[in-house]
This record gives sequence, C-alpha cells and structure tokens, in this order.
Amino acid sequence: MIKLSLIFLLAYLSGAIPSGYWMGKAFGIDLTQEGSGSTGATNVLRLVGKWQAIVVLIVDIGKGFVPVYFAKEYILSHSPWLILPLAMVPIFAHSKSVFIGFKGGKSSATGFGVLIALNQIVALITISTWVLVVWRSGFSSLGSVVSIPLVPIWLWLFGETLPVISFGIVAFVFIVLIKHRSNITRLLNGEEFNFKN
Repeated sequence: MIKLSLIFLLAYLSGAIPSGYWMGKAFGIDLTQEGSGSTGATNVLRLVGKWQAIVVLIVDIGKGFVPVYFAKEYILSHSPWLILPLAMVPIFAHSKSVFIGFKGGKSSATGFGVLIALNQIVALITISTWVLVVWRSGFSSLGSVVSIPLVPIWLWLFGETLPVISFGIVAFVFIVLIKHRSNITRLLNGEEFNFKN
C-alpha cells in the first residue's frame, strides 16, 4: 500500500509541474490571469511565443508519459485495473496543480502523453487527427474536441483491454466535456483563438 501510494503521489507531482505557468512568469506574464486563463501550450503561444509553446508542449506530454509508462511496464503489469486511476492522475494534476493554487490547463497534451504510454498506434492516429483538424480550422481546441472522443473507439478497435478503453472514456469526459466547456462555448460564439488570424 505504501509503494502504491508513492506511485500515485509521484504521478500527481509529475503531472502538476506547471511548465506553462513558469514559462509565462519567466517573461512577466501570469497565464492564469490572461488569455484563456489556461497554463497550457496554446495560451503560451498566444501570450508568450512559439518556441516557448513548443517547450511547454514537450514537457506537458512528457509529464503524462513518463509516470504511466514506467508504472505500466514495471510496476502495475499484473494489476491492469490500477492503470485507469493512475492514468488519470497526471491529467487531473495538470489541471489542478498544487504548485499554483490548484489551477492549470486543459490537459490535452498531458493526456496525449498518457496515451503514448498506453498505445502508441492510437496516439499516432489521435495526433494525426488533431493536426488535420487544427490545420484546416486554425483552432487547437477544436482539434481536441474532435480527436479525443474517438480515442476509446480506436482503443477498442485495436484490441486494448477494458481498463485502457475505460481510460479513453473517462479522459474524454474530463478533458472535453469538463475542461473544454468554455472553449466549446467560444467556438460556437466565434470568439475562440485562431492560429490563422
């Protein structure tokens, strides 16, 4: 139980690393108070710059991938249902970081990192769908809203276990229906940030 608790704690602390917030503060910007209020790469791109957003994106993906991959491969390989809560921990942590008063981002990039750890083929399909939607529309949030709901379907088609498929469903509900609600509203009202403008 102590070992398991430590795994979950480390997964939370990894996911809670506020890379976007710290990047913004390095350039005199508090991302939680400006733009969309998110600490993710999109808001960094909007308010800080391109290379800064790329760095944040890479870190956010990594902090989802690393704890889940190592736990899945080396620690929880005989406890498949523990993968579901563990996979959600860094996603939740990114959006509710203890380091910045339980604020954070939308968790799309961190969720993508988790997905890479669980199924690389589905991760590739998902990022390809996201890129296509963003390239055609100019909306990062629309890419997430379109690509993430398809994740559990892809996981099922590629023969994943029920715990991993369940992760896809829970992640869809949390990231899209909960964390992207304001983005969906702005998309419908024509007020969302567009890369092409």
